[in-house]
Amino acid sequence: MASGGKSIVFRVTGLPEDQTDDQLAARLRSVIDENLQELERLQIVAKVVLVPSCRNDKTSIALVEFAGGTPQFLSELMKNPLGDWQVEMDDADINFDRHFFGFTQLYATEPGKAVIAE
Repeated sequence: MASGGKSIVFRVTGLPEDQTDDQLAARLRSVIDENLQELERLQIVAKVVLVPSCRNDKTSIALVEFAGGTPQFLSELMKNPLGDWQVEMDDADINFDRHFFGFTQLYATEPGKAVIAE
């Protein structure tokens, strides 16, 4: 487990939109917990924020910040910030990265309201 004073935010793409945000965040936390080492489960807490995808592919994006250090399963992304780490979540393949290539919305908007750039 890598730790340091500054936490790193990871982006998770490919999350299916067939669940509520609360259900999706809980399921993502469960997948993260399944990949943590035993000692990491006692030390690391994942903060998950769901944001809409900027693509029209029926997926959501999550921003994940880890308090207490970076999990071992994501340590390769600390060495190679342009890489990604893929894992299966239910019937979907989700990807963790920290490069944020492409568009990534950094906050949620009001449900049902259009996002308009002026």
